[in-house]
Amino acid sequence: MFKDTTHFMVKGHEAWLELTGSHGHAGEEMGVNLRWGHNMQTDGLARKDGLEAWVVRPGGEKQDIAVADGGSDYYTLRFSTPKNGLYHVVAKNTGYYVTDSFGAIAKGTRQEHPDATRAVFYSQFAQVVAPVGHDLHGAVHNAGAPLEITWPQWRQWRAGDEVSVGIAFRNEGIDGLAVDLVCAGPGGYRQWQELTGAGGGLKFTAGEPGRYLVVARYRLPEAKEGVYDEVSYTATMFFLVTR
Repeated sequence: MFKDTTHFMVKGHEAWLELTGSHGHAGEEMGVNLRWGHNMQTDGLARKDGLEAWVVRPGGEKQDIAVADGGSDYYTLRFSTPKNGLYHVVAKNTGYYVTDSFGAIAKGTRQEHPDATRAVFYSQFAQVVAPVGHDLHGAVHNAGAPLEITWPQWRQWRAGDEVSVGIAFRNEGIDGLAVDLVCAGPGGYRQWQELTGAGGGLKFTAGEPGRYLVVARYRLPEAKEGVYDEVSYTATMFFLVTR
């Protein structure tokens, strides 16, 4: 049993993927955990009915992954790692929700709720790079998501490093987007915002070791007549920083 908070995606909840260790080993199975909440603060769990997952292997091949039960507040995604390299793991979560004139929220679209004052399609993508092997660095194959957080150059990050990521929508960088950054380390939990620069680039300093999450949100008035009025996209990228 778990606390079902799927509908809180309307209030800003999103999925993210967490590494369960610093790296994997070639020829073995590796796993990551899918969690749910807001800005890396766990709050219940989303239902499986809107979830799917895949891994992009170091050679660029894509393989679907099952979303398996893990615990009361996480799912587990397991995949084989036949060779060393950077494995890009992605989970997708979608949902349709409407709001009525009294502010009440209901699951569904305008087809089921024609009198709704607002109908939104939520499309979320959780990403993590899973390193298999030691001292890895380099390019990471894209996830193939509409809204995506990209690595110009991935490496195993250490405290004090300048971290550089990109925020792209349909392969075009988004300038001036406010992005949430989260760190949970020895200094406790903290969150702040940074704006993307030209071409969607974002740089920040990883000041201490810990768990980090980049959260990008992008809302568009892309309507589907009789179904929804707009689309709310979210992308998250988890990474570890060591001493």
